[in-house]
Amino acid sequence: FDPTSSHNFTKATTRTSPSPRVYSTFINQPTTMKFLLSSLALIGSAAAFAPAQTAKSTTALNAVDIGELPGRLAPNVYFDPLGFSDRADEALINRYREAELTHGRVAMLATIGFLVGEKVEGSSFLFDSQITGPAITHITQVPSLFWALLITAIGATEAFRLEKGWEDPVFNPVDKPGQLKAGYVPGDLGFDPLSLTPQDAEGFFEMQNKELNNGRLAMIAAAGFLAQEAMDGKGILEHLGF
Repeated sequence: FDPTSSHNFTKATTRTSPSPRVYSTFINQPTTMKFLLSSLALIGSAAAFAPAQTAKSTTALNAVDIGELPGRLAPNVYFDPLGFSDRADEALINRYREAELTHGRVAMLATIGFLVGEKVEGSSFLFDSQITGPAITHITQVPSLFWALLITAIGATEAFRLEKGWEDPVFNPVDKPGQLKAGYVPGDLGFDPLSLTPQDAEGFFEMQNKELNNGRLAMIAAAGFLAQEAMDGKGILEHLGF
C-alpha cells in the first residue's frame, strides 16, 4: 500500500485503550530477490485487518478520531493499522482518504485487468492477438501507441481530479501545500454514469463503506497477483485452472 493511503477518521476523543499491534519476525535465510520483494509487498496488507478501538486520542494538536467516518470493516473495527489518525488534523485526514479512494479504484480496475487480460490473450482482436503469458508480462509486449494513449488518459483523468477537488497552489500557505477545496468530499468527482449514488445520507454512507472496503480488498488482491506471478511465472487463471 502506498504510505499516504487514507484511512477512516473523525473528531478527536479520549483514548480508552491502545490499538492492537501486529508484529512480524523476519528470519534471515538465503532466498531469492523475487521472494523478498513479494513478501515485503504483502506484509503491509496482512496488517490491514488489525482492529482499532472506537475512541482514539493523541497529544497531537487537532487530532481526529476514525469512529464516525465510513470505512469500518465491522462494528467497532476500523481501518487505521498504522495509526495515521493519531497525528493528523482534518485537512490531512481528507487527503489520506482521497489517496485511499484513488488507489482503491485503480486497484479494482487492475484486478479486473489481470483476469480479463489473461482470459482473452492470444484470442482477442487487440494488438493482433500477439499478447501472451502472465499479465505482469503483458505491458512489455504492447506497442508504443498504447503507451501514448495510456499516458494521455491518465494525465487527463488526473487533471480533472485536481481541478475538481484541489485548491490552486497559488492560494495555499507555503507550509501547507496540496490542500483540498473547502466542501469537497474526498473521492466525489461527480462521475456516476449509472446513477448508483443514493440520495439519502444513510444510503450514501453505506455506499462509501462498500467502495472503501472493496478498494482495500482489491489492493490486497492486486499485490497478491503481482507477487504470485513474479514467483513462478504462471498466470492467475492458470493457477485457478481456467
